[in-house]
Amino acid sequence: MINFTHSEFIKVFFTLSLIFSFDSFAEDETDTNSFFGRTPPIYSSPDQLLGWIDSRAITSLNGEWSYIVDPMNNGLPESSFFGGFPKNKTQKTGMELIEYNFETAKKITIPGAWNAFDEKLFFYRGPVWLYKKFTHFRKVDQLTHLYLEGSNFTTKVFINGKAVGEFIGGYVPFNFNITEFLKEGENILIIQTDNRLSESSVPTQKTDWWPWGGIVGDVYLVQTPAQYILNAYLQINPKDHSKAEFKVETSNSFQNQNITLEIPELDFKQTFETNELGQIEETIQINPMLWSPSNPKLYKVYISSKQEKISDLIGFRSIQTNGQKIYLNNNEINFKGIAMHAEPIGIPGPAFSKQHFQQLLGTAKELNTNFVRAAHYPYTRHLAKLADKMGIMLWEEVPVYWNIDWDNPATLEIAKNQISRLVQRDQNRASVVVWSVANETPFSSSRMNFLSKLLLEIDLIDTSRLTTAALLSGSEEQFRLLVLALASQGAKSKWVEAKEKLIFQSILAKAGTPLDSDTKFSLSIDDPLGELVDLISYNEYFGWYYVTFFAEQMMVGEGTLRKLMFEIIPEIKISSSFNKPIHISEFGAGAQYGNKTDKIWSEGYQADLYKLQLKMIANNPQIQGISPWVLKDFRAMLRPLAGVQDFYNRKGLIDEQGNKKEAYEVLANFYKNEWKK
Repeated sequence: MINFTHSEFIKVFFTLSLIFSFDSFAEDETDTNSFFGRTPPIYSSPDQLLGWIDSRAITSLNGEWSYIVDPMNNGLPESSFFGGFPKNKTQKTGMELIEYNFETAKKITIPGAWNAFDEKLFFYRGPVWLYKKFTHFRKVDQLTHLYLEGSNFTTKVFINGKAVGEFIGGYVPFNFNITEFLKEGENILIIQTDNRLSESSVPTQKTDWWPWGGIVGDVYLVQTPAQYILNAYLQINPKDHSKAEFKVETSNSFQNQNITLEIPELDFKQTFETNELGQIEETIQINPMLWSPSNPKLYKVYISSKQEKISDLIGFRSIQTNGQKIYLNNNEINFKGIAMHAEPIGIPGPAFSKQHFQQLLGTAKELNTNFVRAAHYPYTRHLAKLADKMGIMLWEEVPVYWNIDWDNPATLEIAKNQISRLVQRDQNRASVVVWSVANETPFSSSRMNFLSKLLLEIDLIDTSRLTTAALLSGSEEQFRLLVLALASQGAKSKWVEAKEKLIFQSILAKAGTPLDSDTKFSLSIDDPLGELVDLISYNEYFGWYYVTFFAEQMMVGEGTLRKLMFEIIPEIKISSSFNKPIHISEFGAGAQYGNKTDKIWSEGYQADLYKLQLKMIANNPQIQGISPWVLKDFRAMLRPLAGVQDFYNRKGLIDEQGNKKEAYEVLANFYKNEWKK
């Protein structure tokens, strides 16, 4: 045993401290000399979004990645004395104690959610580190960008041990210029993804879908010239289909440069010069065949500078409202829709590929739909590109949902970033006809201020589509009238039990409503947000929700109220004080595939409810579109009922394996043979 005096111990400790300090400094000049921690690196925000991604020089980083679960978040550089996981330390002599190793860690396929891939992580929320080696050789006068199609929900990017940047928000694409971080030959990309949500995030931690974590879209290295075309917009003028708006944005104020637009099939080729901001805003003369669900015509479009050439398939169409009608290419149209979530059929996890969306959209098209509501968050670009080709109109939205922190500036910035990136990415997709800024948000002045800023964010980029938000409004007075309508129906019914009939009569007497009155229920959608949007969208669940609450308040059996609700549904009147078209953005009922009883959760109950709802919709002339909830059963943490839901929202017309429920054919027949013929 070695014995030190007090003074000798101090000398040894001081010497070791210097060794540690110098060793630390040698590894990373940003590290502090403190024994107890390090200065956090600077996590930069992403660059402006690269558009027209599929025509650029890309190298896919999809495929096999390593992953390490880090529930204590110890792998961050600022959390670890040893420099954190991005250092990718390895043993050199066999004597180093390093308690992680990406090379021997478990593997995952990217794109893909780690909580779908690994059953042990199914309910896990927290950081997971992802690791990928790649080879890079720099080209003269070329930049390299890292492009991620989607990553949930907080993402930190490191290359060769250096912090590149951070993105907060999830779902939407983002990119970084990583040229300065790369070395010739082998490079190491390490990404931390964290699927934790909070009351101030977008979405919040209270969502009705699964918080899939990880990289849920394509990962690319993108090569561009030092000065490059950043993005471009091309859409016809809705008032004059012979004219089109052409906008270009370039990098680095790429001014006084020639940019050529070419549409060979239209025999169009014209060159423009960028202004002092490196932009182009021009009106051009073309006469294209218009895109529509019956004729989804697309044109090959080329945009080129001296340095590069990009291209895309673009369809031209107009979408407008006039009074209570919707017009596609100046022809009246109704949205025969279905809502869906981005989960593939028969495969756990999020949908992200062409194959996933081909399957989902194909199943939707079998319903005789012309419209899909892509709820409640952005999907990958493959959805809209396929919809362009298949002739399906789309509603796209951001996850501003339920209890958003309306007064938090950081929350607003996340939401603005999500909507702006979604619009920038899909601004040339003819299939996208509706942008939605929210779903089921309660009234407040803060909410109005928040959503008005999101609508403004859209207008700054694109004014060629309709705007909306899925509303869930209804005053206490309106729902008091629904109670009276149910009571009136019950008081006159021949099958209602005498005890319950007396309760109904008592309710009518207190309200001063005669027993022989013909009481009907009318719902007026008067949410003040209706003033700002083009389409009045409303989620209603007559026959499913509401009933439980009313049964408790009225002291009447829930079964009785459900039967009475079924009787009054076809007579319900829905209108809005705003002279605009109404879209019923959700309705439906939960049903377990194979349940053939006549109770709730049965296929028969769901099918019967659909029949009654569709009668009601057909009887309301202001309703010009519907997207029932939902195409397919999907994962949802708020739905734990064992043996029935099992953490699935069961309102799908097909189950998670693709089995069709009875209501599927009900809706398909309605669209084919009945509605708006």
